[in-house]
Amino acid sequence: MNVAWTGHRPEYFANPEAVARAVEAIATVLHAAYGAALVFHCGGQRGVDTWAARAAQHLGLPLHLYLPLPLERFTADWPPADRAILERCWEYATERVVVDPTGALGARAYSERNRLLVEHANLLVAVWTGLAASGTGETIQLARAHRRPVEEHRFPASGRVPQPGERGV
Repeated sequence: MNVAWTGHRPEYFANPEAVARAVEAIATVLHAAYGAALVFHCGGQRGVDTWAARAAQHLGLPLHLYLPLPLERFTADWPPADRAILERCWEYATERVVVDPTGALGARAYSERNRLLVEHANLLVAVWTGLAASGTGETIQLARAHRRPVEEHRFPASGRVPQPGERGV
């Protein structure tokens, strides 16, 4: 059972710690349902993606990571602790894909990453606030267009508004 994850960065949730715990709980329920057949596919962004990737590690599940850019470039403006989490997940992952190694695709690399998540998914788990003008919203739309089941988990928003052109929302 290939489960792809999508969701927002921590700052978009009113209570990111509660959402992180919910991701762990959702992962645990999926593990109980599918056991050794369960594989997680994550996009590597701060928040839901890395929370799900860490859950895969804790549960001993295969993890496939899809980054839009090389890790160093993708995390260049991240806090060091968040970068370290993704680095550990990257090392753990059974499959590692960098969509745009040279950075030539620009913002399209993020959309291509989202497409790959959907392409590999039997189920998309979306943990978000309902903010449709986002990469999460894009991934949900792609999943529905490809007739992939979507399991939505909505949480209260922090009120933060994405800046024009901002990715990882």
